Amino acid sequence: MLMEAILGKLLEAPEPQLSANAVALRLNTEPAIILHHLHLLQDKGWIAESDSGFWRLTNAGHDYLDGNPLQGISLKSLG
Repeated sequence: MLMEAILGKLLEAPEPQLSANAVALRLNTEPAIILHHLHLLQDKGWIAESDSGFWRLTNAGHDYLDGNPLQGISLKSLG
């Protein structure tokens, strides 16, 4: 699933923040598609965008990737 792949790329990145274009390059996907999914993930509170346009995982995003069962959030809820 693309959203999980984006979260994974943000997690495994050596730098703490990535641009939408950097994520698109790493996933070999159109930047517009990645940007759309980044905004969906931001709406869920799993990632945040800085003023300079870079994206990072939030604590909720780390919790989701860690599989915290108390969180009760699923990517299936996105639609």
